Amino acid sequence: MSALYYNRDEPMPPQQADWTCSACSLAWLNRALKIDHATTEQTAVEYIGYPDNINDNYGLMDGSGAELVRCLRGQGAPAFQGWFGFDLVYSMAAYMPLLIGGVNWYHWVGVRHSHDSVLYLANSAPGWCGVSDTLDFDQWQDLGPFAVVAVPLMTEFPPLPSNP
Repeated sequence: MSALYYNRDEPMPPQQADWTCSACSLAWLNRALKIDHATTEQTAVEYIGYPDNINDNYGLMDGSGAELVRCLRGQGAPAFQGWFGFDLVYSMAAYMPLLIGGVNWYHWVGVRHSHDSVLYLANSAPGWCGVSDTLDFDQWQDLGPFAVVAVPLMTEFPPLPSNP
């Protein structure tokens, strides 16, 4: 089996513009996965596709995270997207890096891991809507629903056992 490299402690610089949280999140994940492309706020904005897919009026144009998945897959990361609840995302965060965007939060962040009933974040705008480096269930309920972009760290899986 082969696995992707992942450094959940990769630093997250503060975003320079109020509409670039998704680009900052993508750049953080690229650095954390050792992808040497779109690793800064500006290069991630360009890679996502300014002004059609991300712009200074609306930020990320498709709140589902589909463009982030396209970018990650284009760089060789086996990303997928969905709308998941807190409990599933909490479980997923124990095994893979995530990007999440809250519809009522209007903000994207990286999820480093989960522990003690909270998600630990790579947040380019700490303090936005009262959220710094953790997100709990009540905040999730208030700021969601959440689009989730996930990158499984395993690129090959062992064969499933056969049923007798």
